[in-house]
Amino acid sequence: MHTFPPAEPRGVAVRDRIRDLPNSPRSSASLADPIWAFARCLPDRTALIDPAESLTWAAFADRCRAMARGLNRLGVGRGDVVAVADRLCVDYVCLYYATAHIGAVLVPLNISLPAAGVGLQVRRTRPMLIACAAEFRPLLDDVAVPVAVSSVQRTWGRSLCQNDDGLPSGGGDLDDPHLIIFTSGTTGVPKAAVLSQRGTQADAYAGALAAGLRATDRLYAYQPPYHTGTWSIMRQYVLVGASMVLAPSFDPQRAIEAFQRHRCTCLFAVPLVLQDIVDAPAFAQADLSSLRHVVFASYDATAVVGPALKRIRTQGAARLTAEHIYGLTENSAFISTARAEDCEHDLGTVGTPVPGVTVTIRAPDGAELPRGETGEICVRSQSVMMGYLDDEAATATAFEGGWLHTGDLGTIGSDGMLRIIGRLKEMIRTAGVNVYPREIAATLAEHPAVRDCAVFGVRDDRYDERVVAAVTPRDGHAVTEAEITTWLRLRLAGYQTPRQVLVLAELPKTPAGKTATTRLIELAEGAHARRVTDTTA
Repeated sequence: MHTFPPAEPRGVAVRDRIRDLPNSPRSSASLADPIWAFARCLPDRTALIDPAESLTWAAFADRCRAMARGLNRLGVGRGDVVAVADRLCVDYVCLYYATAHIGAVLVPLNISLPAAGVGLQVRRTRPMLIACAAEFRPLLDDVAVPVAVSSVQRTWGRSLCQNDDGLPSGGGDLDDPHLIIFTSGTTGVPKAAVLSQRGTQADAYAGALAAGLRATDRLYAYQPPYHTGTWSIMRQYVLVGASMVLAPSFDPQRAIEAFQRHRCTCLFAVPLVLQDIVDAPAFAQADLSSLRHVVFASYDATAVVGPALKRIRTQGAARLTAEHIYGLTENSAFISTARAEDCEHDLGTVGTPVPGVTVTIRAPDGAELPRGETGEICVRSQSVMMGYLDDEAATATAFEGGWLHTGDLGTIGSDGMLRIIGRLKEMIRTAGVNVYPREIAATLAEHPAVRDCAVFGVRDDRYDERVVAAVTPRDGHAVTEAEITTWLRLRLAGYQTPRQVLVLAELPKTPAGKTATTRLIELAEGAHARRVTDTTA
């Protein structure tokens, strides 16, 4: 017969019955912890490669430590902001994890914007330090903050490193804010989403688990660092001890060369990237047998992705699998994924929620809708942002009813698969980037010869949607498509510049006096079809 000790009185919690000793092996954690772990168990395996250098896991950890010490030496500590103006490179990734270790906050500046746009991001985030490559120094001419600038391309990281011994006291914690990514609302006013270490770590776990990543994988990474998807994808590979080949930008010829030279196994792409790869001159002779997995993001994947994947498989990648993802900056990226087995049957679905994410479809009044009905996609997860920087009202709107409101319209079918139907937000999705019409229209309205204008998206097999502008000239003025395009290109990012411009005597209007966007889309599609016919005739 067993004798049990007397039961504790009701109300005494287990945590109150355990002593938390000062020498407990349990420790605080930061996003950088996997790097220290893999430096111990995989010290000689390659972690990072860019055009200038290659780092093993041991060297990766050493560089992160040196940067963390250098940041401490410059007075950067927990909660301080460090901004970066550069392309993707080894030092950028190291700085990402060095700031996490000391609890600092990283702001990847959008280097595709004009100086005024970059200046706005700096003023909003108030960085203590800006790390800047020489080619982007002109973007910061009017910025009055300490700047670490190198006269030689992409060596600012060396100036940040402090190479004395020891790992600086961390200070970073998973509950700290770590990353600020600029997004935009329906008005086109930039919002700064603040992501925590815990949220981005949860996102990495979910994405890596859904994709089935391995330590032997090698990612080809080329996306701009100011895009949330860049960090979301790369975190997954760090988490499993895999390696990454970093490119400063995307070029299909260089990408194909890198696939072969470095035996890359994985690629994250939008349909345009896949199309450019199969259209590249080097593709026909390429050995792509190392590729095993392509992750793509698209609102309408069927026209381009399927044929491109078939062609890639003919170049040795016979077992290539595909994964269709859906995400949002405000959720640290990943929301759902259609895994390889799903994509074999339907490239259009974005699948089911990744682990740790709950998705629901809501009516305008907040009520949950049954399967098959269309409504706004709303999300709950540990990955949800902490909020918008200095914008309590916008945060409250985004979190209304205890859900993150994505602004996207979708439906969950009887098979449990999520499908994107459209968007509530005034947004154009072009080549994997969100573009906001009002930003472009506001710039167009400053043109001295433009009387009226409208900006909208038109479905496009190559770009998902192409950005189209329609303008009417002022009396006594004449404008051309080329003139408008050139004028905007000097004032906007390349992805914001319309790929088609309609010059009209008047914009079509509805009976209520609003611009008839449906009619403009018809005009744009007709003009585009005639142009394609003339080109191929």
